[in-house]
Amino acid sequence: MLGIPGPWADTVELGRAIAASNDGYHLHEGQLVGPGISAQLELIESCTYLICPGGSLDAGRNAMALAAVILRAGGYAVRVESAGLSHSAKNWLAQAERSETHVGALYIGYVALINRQGQVYSCGMHNLGFPDATVASTTSVRVAGELLRGFLMSVIHDQPLLVSAKSTLDDGAGTFYLLTHEACALCEPDDPFFNPFGVWRLTPVSLSDS
Repeated sequence: MLGIPGPWADTVELGRAIAASNDGYHLHEGQLVGPGISAQLELIESCTYLICPGGSLDAGRNAMALAAVILRAGGYAVRVESAGLSHSAKNWLAQAERSETHVGALYIGYVALINRQGQVYSCGMHNLGFPDATVASTTSVRVAGELLRGFLMSVIHDQPLLVSAKSTLDDGAGTFYLLTHEACALCEPDDPFFNPFGVWRLTPVSLSDS
């Protein structure tokens, strides 16, 4: 779910703004419809909510494109309700422009890193069809965040075959992490942050342990 605040008083006004932008999209019976893609749309107190299919890179690209249409029709910003992060219109449009060729744009758009109670974990990878990841911030929150960011980017870009309790990650600085796949326990299944694809836990190990 993507929330996009804007100046529209109602869906009629929003529909006119979309038509005036000449993007090839239009509103039809509560749906934002474009070339080969569509999404349910609701306007509540000047904020448009796009309810889009998720769970794959293509779905992420489509949702990004649909939100960009609303921004070009006067939207102010985008809040990814299923990850808890927000983007300025300028930043979202920049990521949408390069999302077809740079999967990093999708990571930036949909994934947040959160530091809580000695753990750094990601939220939002389910928007793209992947597990999230978590690691203890035993040394530095910044270092833990960089580790997760690099790992998740490789998951999106390379889609490696990872085996729980067998695959390891080299952080490039002499530490190896054992990857263990777990069910998502960070929130309830009906929470928009819930990841049905699970979570990778990164645990530092010695080579003899792995």
